[in-house]
Amino acid sequence: MHRRLAGTVKWFDEGHGMGVISAEGQGWDYLVLRCATGNAGLSEGEQVSFEPVSEELANWAFNVVRQ
Repeated sequence: MHRRLAGTVKWFDEGHGMGVISAEGQGWDYLVLRCATGNAGLSEGEQVSFEPVSEELANWAFNVVRQ
């Protein structure tokens, strides 16, 4: 099983299908695409959990679930 983090949606642009999640206890944010949410949009301030993936240029949120 993959490690999951809890976080808060900072913003999500429905038009572009992307946004940013701030992870609790982390010093960085994670990019999230609509496809990582089951094609459902997210709302600013919404509490979520997700599987983090860190690459050289970005941190990504996958398998995002509303809390």
